[in-house]
Amino acid sequence: MKKVFRSIKYWLLVVWLSSKWIFKINLGDSVIYKGEKYIAVQGVSDPYWVIMKGEDRLSVHKKDFKKEKTIKNFLKSFNSGYRFYMRSWFGIWVNSGIQGWMKGCKIW
Repeated sequence: MKKVFRSIKYWLLVVWLSSKWIFKINLGDSVIYKGEKYIAVQGVSDPYWVIMKGEDRLSVHKKDFKKEKTIKNFLKSFNSGYRFYMRSWFGIWVNSGIQGWMKGCKIW
């Protein structure tokens, strides 16, 4: 029974953390750059992101484009965060809790 409560506790944490992804730029998000719609395809060099439209690939500072504010885009971002936490962290947290070393990771 204790593991059930731990699972619920960490599932709620996953939902909360995933909700924070909604307004941030994530891979696959539709973004607006110079009035045109692009897709964010690479963010490893943050604050510079690679965005694409058709064959055009541009490296753009994130201050120069905005996330497209649509329900579809927000839900996709939430789902990306949810899948990330459920696949990578949920099982670890349920079995071991949140360890000190985890607090330094860029997942919060």
